[in-house]
Amino acid sequence: MLLIWLAVVGLLGILIGHPVELLAIFLLAFIVFQYRRLQQLYRWSKRSNDNNVPFEDGLLGQIAEDIFQSKKQRLAQKESVKYQLERFKKLISVFPDGVVILSLSNEIQWFNDQAARLLILKKEDTGQLINHLVRHPRFTSFLKNMTSDDAIVMEAPIMETNWSAEKIEIRLLPYGDDERLLLVRDVTKVERTNQVRKDFVSNASHELRTPLTVMKGYVEMLLASTANEKAQVGASLRKVDQQVVKMQTMIEELLTLSRLEEGKVESLDSIVNLRGVCEQVKSELQSAAQQRKQIFNFDIPPSLNLKANKSSVLTIMRNLVGNAINYADKKGEINVGWLIDDQGNGVLYVKDNGKGIAARHLARLTERFYRVAENNVMNKTGTGLGLAIVKHELERHEAQLRIDSTEGKGSCFQCVFPAERVDQ
Repeated sequence: MLLIWLAVVGLLGILIGHPVELLAIFLLAFIVFQYRRLQQLYRWSKRSNDNNVPFEDGLLGQIAEDIFQSKKQRLAQKESVKYQLERFKKLISVFPDGVVILSLSNEIQWFNDQAARLLILKKEDTGQLINHLVRHPRFTSFLKNMTSDDAIVMEAPIMETNWSAEKIEIRLLPYGDDERLLLVRDVTKVERTNQVRKDFVSNASHELRTPLTVMKGYVEMLLASTANEKAQVGASLRKVDQQVVKMQTMIEELLTLSRLEEGKVESLDSIVNLRGVCEQVKSELQSAAQQRKQIFNFDIPPSLNLKANKSSVLTIMRNLVGNAINYADKKGEINVGWLIDDQGNGVLYVKDNGKGIAARHLARLTERFYRVAENNVMNKTGTGLGLAIVKHELERHEAQLRIDSTEGKGSCFQCVFPAERVDQ
């Protein structure tokens, strides 16, 4: 069409004797006309609800049709996202736990009714920083240092109503590209149950301590008075004495666990020489190892110090080395050493060459009273609480227990201390 119009205007210009001037005027008018059409197309493209396509023919008509189809698709996608979001919010609204949608900068985007109750949030709090509304040191630290699968239990914000939570569990999960989900759960009943259990264990242990002490005294007196009598009577009394000692040990370990769980512990920032602790443990347990003809190998640098609590480190080493003595083969070796791992953490390890532990047991070894059935015969004096105590002691030092064991090849227990606690 443009070429036809140019030809017509050119012929007309030749007829009147001014072809160039007439073509220039025509092209200028054509540019202005097309520019106004483009403006009209642009304004229409910005109106999301206008479905009247301004052009039907030509290149602009094709462009307008493409824009119209894109607008329809975009509108459909927007409606679909809106529907899914509303459906998600309705689902979360009836969720038994509190849910808060946060931005990466911790601004509140949305929350359900349960979260409003547990964290005492109001509708006008949307857009506020959550750490400005929930002021708790543990929660602030959790937001800054959160890693995947982390959760904290803390005191719930105080609310003067008939209904209130005492303890809440908070978990933070990635959500989309630029948001996070804060999950809040009322764990008051669970914590109360745990506290009742802890109180029962502590009180029962205290009550049992006195009668066991009395029994121990009488058994020792009977053993002394029957020293010259029949061997069978003495053997029976010795068995009773062994069982009393075992019960006393169990009670002391239960009380230790109760103190650890309640936080009734001394400072953790003393400078402890690890070589000295290992030498003390070696002297205490050397006779037990000699009875089984086992060899101790200690590879601990003399200048190695830990920022820790000495009695805690002693407890850890006594339990781990004692287990190694009980479970290592007769005439076997027990290796105690130190190394630095790839992350710069200090690793104190106790390794034996015993029967090893099947993989299915490893995750449960630190549970209270959990015993590996096939190995119990070798360790009749154990209480099943040692590794639980070790785990708690290490957690107090921001450390962790790693267990590597293979059946038939022995076990290696590693205490991994963070680099800031190591002074070598």
